[in-house]
Amino acid sequence: MSTTGNSSNVSSTSTTSEFSSSTVEPSHPLYLYPSNSPDTVIVASTFNGLGYGSWRRGMLIGLSCKNKLGLINWTVAKPSADSPLYEAWCRCNDMVTAWILNSLDLEIRESVMYTESAQKLWKEIEQCYGKPNGTKVFQIRKEISSISQGSSNIASYFSRIKKLWDKMVFSITYPPCVCGCKEGFQKLEEDQKVH
Repeated sequence: MSTTGNSSNVSSTSTTSEFSSSTVEPSHPLYLYPSNSPDTVIVASTFNGLGYGSWRRGMLIGLSCKNKLGLINWTVAKPSADSPLYEAWCRCNDMVTAWILNSLDLEIRESVMYTESAQKLWKEIEQCYGKPNGTKVFQIRKEISSISQGSSNIASYFSRIKKLWDKMVFSITYPPCVCGCKEGFQKLEEDQKVH
């Protein structure tokens, strides 16, 4: 009789644990909606190594809409294996990893396919493609200095300028500081836009 009682307790404990891990509130970052699937499109076009800034921005917006940014910026850390949230975290991590991988061109996808977490995958892509370089900044500045309205209407002219300035903002990194020099550099950039 005590054996039956023990197995009943084990069964009850395991059911409670399974129930806890699968019942996450819809507002929780580890909640997956029934409509979420690995082939959900987060960005319109796949990233092929060009236009990293716009791909990154699209992914951040998409992941924010899905309440999954915490899995790439590590604010939703991996729980311990005995935590009731462990399985939910693993499912969400796999889902976000699939979304990122499916938004990459085949060649890039194959180079990062075996990265173990969504956060590490995001960081690896950022390290490869997110680093600004002097040549790119020079090219953008050159395009900005030679742009003219020509025969285009005012809306398309300003759209081209804004696109170049947005590329420039992404391409320039400021050193971390608390003295206020970052804001000074950004003010200088804003003044240059006016000119």
